[in-house]
Amino acid sequence: MKIVYFGTDVFLPCFSYFVRNHQVLSLYTYHNDEDCFTEYGIVKEAEKYGIPVHYEDMTAAETKRLFTEEGCGLFFSAEYNRILPLPEDVTAFRGINLHSSLLPEGRSYYPIEAAMERGFLESGVTMHKMTAALDGGDILDQSSVEITEGMDSIDVYLRCRSEAERMVQKLMADFEPRWAAAQRQEEPKKHPYWKRPSDEKLTLTHDMTKSEAKACFRCYNQMTQVKIHGTWYYVRALDTGETNLEQDVIAVRKDQVLFGVSDGHLRLILWERKCGMPDET
Repeated sequence: MKIVYFGTDVFLPCFSYFVRNHQVLSLYTYHNDEDCFTEYGIVKEAEKYGIPVHYEDMTAAETKRLFTEEGCGLFFSAEYNRILPLPEDVTAFRGINLHSSLLPEGRSYYPIEAAMERGFLESGVTMHKMTAALDGGDILDQSSVEITEGMDSIDVYLRCRSEAERMVQKLMADFEPRWAAAQRQEEPKKHPYWKRPSDEKLTLTHDMTKSEAKACFRCYNQMTQVKIHGTWYYVRALDTGETNLEQDVIAVRKDQVLFGVSDGHLRLILWERKCGMPDET
């Protein structure tokens, strides 16, 4: 089958499966500094096999051309950050989206982080038909993932992508019957969209305890942020120490600081935010 793939490294094994077993016409991807899984690996693999890589938006005209002239059989989207134009006049169009929650619960661009924020003990991955309704298409398959105390959000994403690869292999081995057997989702109004976590929840502060800071980083990982001397940074790694500091922040290296909290200090590795600064007001 000819496939156009949309996504990043979150579900890289799924992309690799399509490259090995089908014809991938092109890859559409994006870059976001606050994502742990960027596009580095998937772009490298696409270039290795001569697959065109696009960072621009897919257009309605290009969608129509791919299905009517190029023989594309499937759009496959996996944690892609843009809504794709769906042609109403192309009967051959088929699209699938992979989403990291057990839909209809967890419609969100940040489903794992939002689930952990809410204290859920289970999440998972859903494969559903692509429709105009965000994360609202008929469900083709689902698999649950347990969230244990020792796991952070990256652990959950890694478990989800292992399940997703298995689900993709099962679907493509018997595509037509499984496509026809998709189950309808409940109406979106019963399961509201989970918004991006507020900047307050994402931000480390000096009045936090060590355990509060660790809980924040466990949930949000590299979305976690901190403001030091007027500059905002993402937190790439976090450890803790027992000793209180004589000042709020001690620079250790260019990208490493000791950050004082109420019951000791944090040992942070940082990455400066280049865009999307939190609102100062």
